[in-house]
Amino acid sequence: MAISQSIRNRLLVEAGHRCTVCSEKAYELHHIVEQAQGGDDSEENLIVLCPNCHQQRVHRNKEFTPVQLRAYKANLKERKEFERRLAQNLEHIRLLLDQEGPQAAEAALRKEMSDAASVVDPERSPSAYEEVSKTARWLAERQEFKAGAREALEIECDIDIQRELAKWKSISIVAVDEDGWKKHDKFPASYTFVVKLSASPYTAWREVFNNQWHNSFYSMKRETHLQGDRIVMIVADSDNLQNHLDHLKQLVEWTNRHIEEHVERRVKPDLERQRRQVLHEFDTIESLKGKVKELKL
Repeated sequence: MAISQSIRNRLLVEAGHRCTVCSEKAYELHHIVEQAQGGDDSEENLIVLCPNCHQQRVHRNKEFTPVQLRAYKANLKERKEFERRLAQNLEHIRLLLDQEGPQAAEAALRKEMSDAASVVDPERSPSAYEEVSKTARWLAERQEFKAGAREALEIECDIDIQRELAKWKSISIVAVDEDGWKKHDKFPASYTFVVKLSASPYTAWREVFNNQWHNSFYSMKRETHLQGDRIVMIVADSDNLQNHLDHLKQLVEWTNRHIEEHVERRVKPDLERQRRQVLHEFDTIESLKGKVKELKL
């Protein structure tokens, strides 16, 4: 039985024509439980994927289990619900300005946009990102607020800082992937020992983790690499898995600590410096505007 056009359309629209895993442009549907294994054509068993994730990562590399794909699908629904509520809340705040005045609206807007800044990703949530940006632009045009455009600029700077800091989040081990066991050809008795992370690591986190692994001392250190939101270690069937897990937890802890130190030493000071520069340039321009008004033609 072929997938109906109505189901195909609903899934593609829900995903914004983007891959549920990596957010690339997408138009392919994948059966989470393969049809050969009894999977049907229901919406619950279908997920939108880009050609690379579908053909290379799922079919050829067997990178994702059905449980993992269902988790990606659930995350998509949560993100869409967040976007819907965000749009409603921002519209409510605009009405609040007319009904209760700038002070109440400003307080609500600061909180809503602060909360949104830490989770809104322009790639994965383009509509929510545009809603936040549109509201920031709208705010900048409102002169009812006490400090006018400068207040709006400060809020926009704060949002940018929080969005940047959110990129440097800590990552933790949340579970051992029981479906991750696979025979490996590294050596005769080798298998993949897989643990699940709280999120897919970003580039800087991956680099620090790999460096920590290469420089760590562990008597039974096994080949280890990151794969999506998983850490994969090649182990022997006779290994002490608890020792391996403790070692991975230590590597993750070291990595988070290194990232936190980098954020405190470099990222936050740079962001604050940029904020001061933006506000200084704004104040300078406003001052120059004032001087222009005093000129006699």
